[in-house]
Amino acid sequence: MERRHFLELTTSALAVTAMNPLTASAQRALPKSEFDYIDWRWERWRQIARATRPNLITEQTGKPELTDLLTRAGAKVTRPEEWRAQRDYLKSILNTFMGAPPKTKPKAEAKVIDETQRGNHTIRTIRYQTEPGEFVPGFLLFPRNISGRAPLVICPHQTTQAGKKEPAGLAGNAQLHTALHLVERGFVTFTYDALCFGERHDPSTGHYGDAIPFYKKNPQWSVMGKMIWDLSRAIDYLVTLDFVDTSRIGSIGHSHGGYTTLCAMAFDERIKAGVSNCGFDTFRFDGNTWRWSRATPLLPLLGFYVTSPHLTMDLYRGVPDSGVINVPFDLHQLLALIAPRPLLLSTSDEDFVFPNGGWSARRALARVEPVYQLLGDSRRLSSYFFSSGHSFPAEASANAYDWLDRQLKS
Repeated sequence: MERRHFLELTTSALAVTAMNPLTASAQRALPKSEFDYIDWRWERWRQIARATRPNLITEQTGKPELTDLLTRAGAKVTRPEEWRAQRDYLKSILNTFMGAPPKTKPKAEAKVIDETQRGNHTIRTIRYQTEPGEFVPGFLLFPRNISGRAPLVICPHQTTQAGKKEPAGLAGNAQLHTALHLVERGFVTFTYDALCFGERHDPSTGHYGDAIPFYKKNPQWSVMGKMIWDLSRAIDYLVTLDFVDTSRIGSIGHSHGGYTTLCAMAFDERIKAGVSNCGFDTFRFDGNTWRWSRATPLLPLLGFYVTSPHLTMDLYRGVPDSGVINVPFDLHQLLALIAPRPLLLSTSDEDFVFPNGGWSARRALARVEPVYQLLGDSRRLSSYFFSSGHSFPAEASANAYDWLDRQLKS
């Protein structure tokens, strides 16, 4: 998200609160940068959750390099059936940090709010139930002359308070109108507001301030876990539609939407193919875990692995911190949970958000490729590298859309 866009949105939010005497106390000076997360505080989360550092030692603990995914306790994984046990083990480690989701799911009970025709497609405004009494707003886009069942692509949005409006082509950067671009190619697409964004953001709070009430309600969960849950609940609803092919479900996202896609794929096998653009980095090559725990509320338990007193909101991207070596997992293991389903990592070598993203993606892919080979086909693991900052330029998006065509339409 560009600084100019962030400040415009923030100015609008402050103007609204200024007109309302009940929220006048919420006015504040503009943040000095889009990374000045005003109301999220890791220390406040720790008080709420009464959390302590996980007592977890793994093969990755203490290792500066990404571990071999096909080795455990000195033994090699050589058969697909052995990988299943390794996969369950890796998932259990990640679940320690994702936290505990609700034990039960209510019916999706989606409500259609509005429906309009636009160009060659229909856009339907809906709200679907994720937890009892919690309805998430979303846009369902489908071709006007749809017949039979079509492939579905979920399009989680990037870090923008435009939320679902950006993928749907109703606001924001035209490069990131993923749901619009794909419905024009014949896909059914769906996008929704993630927690802390769009209609699920209280403009009287700062960026990610909505995470504080979330953690008061769910002290043992994580915002990242909630993001996975909400996307999975969307699928619960979407597979009931008679024009959706439940065997051909994909996901694509940029930045925040990119790692939403990766995490959702790791834990929901109904997603058969996925694209992450500028949404991947490993802790060790990024240098620290600050972005995931202190700058954002995504995985707050990782905040216990920050040791340098010099890391701040303005100085953490690509800055080494010695505590990172003790994190008991890394995100190449998340990618391995997706295997052998088709995956495309689209990565910028000039990404200011993930300065080491290109090197990190290459090293992670080198570790994950043997897993795909073991499970039958390394060609399902794809990569694309470009040099256009933290963006989704035309050449990268065209490559991603063509790739989704091949995976979900053939």
